[in-house]
Formats: sequence, C-alpha cells, structure tokens
Amino acid sequence: MTTLAASGALGHLGTGGIALAVVVALVLGVRGNGRVKLAGSPAAYTAFVAATAASAAGSTWARPEQVVGQGLTGLGVGQGTGGPFGDVGLGAVALLLLVIFLFASVTPVFGAALGAIAGFVFPATGSGTIWSLPSDVLASFLASWAG
Repeated sequence: MTTLAASGALGHLGTGGIALAVVVALVLGVRGNGRVKLAGSPAAYTAFVAATAASAAGSTWARPEQVVGQGLTGLGVGQGTGGPFGDVGLGAVALLLLVIFLFASVTPVFGAALGAIAGFVFPATGSGTIWSLPSDVLASFLASWAG
C-alpha cells in the first residue's frame, strides 16, 4: 500500500507543518467567517487533531502541552490524597473531559478548548490505557502523512 506522503502527492509535510495547517483550520473554522464554520463537536475533534500533531512536532508546538500540565499540577492532579480534590489521577481528568463533552452544551470555542486539552491529557494517561488509544492511532496516522 502506498501512502500519500510516500507517493509524493503532498510533498514533505512534516509534523510541524501538519500542526500549523490544522491549527489555522481550527482558528478559521471557529471564527466561521469563511466557507467552513466548525460547530462544537467538529471544533473539538479538529482541536484534538491539532493537539496531537503539536505533541508530535515538539519544539514550540509543545508549549500548550506544558501549560496544560502545569495547570493540572496546580489543581493537585496526580499528587495522591494531598491534592485539593483528594486523589485525582490523569485517568479521572480524561473521564471528566469525556463527561463534559457528552453532557455539556459545546460551543465552537469551548469545543476547541476541550479538544485541545483532551489532545494533551489523553496520551499523558500512559501507554496502554483506553484514553491513549485515540491519540496513539491518530499520531501514527499523522506520522505516515508527515513523510
């Protein structure tokens, strides 16, 4: 099977290039002034893809991941029973994000924020967890396109 990147149809994209393209699509889609306006759920999915691509690209793209990590540390996540909410692990945060996505009214901006946070939290739960599976599959797919 030949991938698009291997056939040269898209040229060399790179993970940073994919991250840049998806972030621009997300921003323009949430603003909705052009041809495509992203609703809540599609904005969340697009942000999840953008966060996964940013994690894979590293460098400057890793900054949002660090901000999310610092915010979770500030809330006491992963600190055992010493945290302000008791013993809250990353798996619980991933579950909370899923509950919010399923039960809350999701606007495009809120969906984009939710998807971006999930894109950083899900893989941080650890390899082999149910939460890391979407990120692992998506990262493998993006890597095949990055060339």
